[in-house]
Amino acid sequence: MRNNLTLAFALLLAWHAPVLAQAFRPIDNPEKFAADVVQTIANGASNDAARTITEAVGNPAQVSAVQSAFRIFEGKEFDFNKKVVDNEIAGALREIIHYSYVDKLGFIYFRFTFKMTSKGWVLAYFTFKSEAKELFPKDFP
Repeated sequence: MRNNLTLAFALLLAWHAPVLAQAFRPIDNPEKFAADVVQTIANGASNDAARTITEAVGNPAQVSAVQSAFRIFEGKEFDFNKKVVDNEIAGALREIIHYSYVDKLGFIYFRFTFKMTSKGWVLAYFTFKSEAKELFPKDFP
């Protein structure tokens, strides 16, 4: 169930990516943005996190779909959070992955993909997945 929900959420954002190309909201500090989103979810305000993400990718109309995907975190306690990957390539591409252990849910990874534009960094893609057997989910770095 979790993987299907995550896949649906990832496909939702990927499906609309070409449409969003001109509507992205520049992000001054990708590291702070990613940390704030994960902390917002951990604090039980996943609806606010969904709004932040959909506004950043320029598609606020999808907020209810993202809020639905984040319902999996309702009533769950985040036991541990940490940024585990921060890859920046030539000041043009950046991927940040946060790892969390969530009681009664498991090991969760949040991946943020940022790309540079003439206006600054934009959130080009976001997804989250669970993985217990491997160090990272298969399509993460």
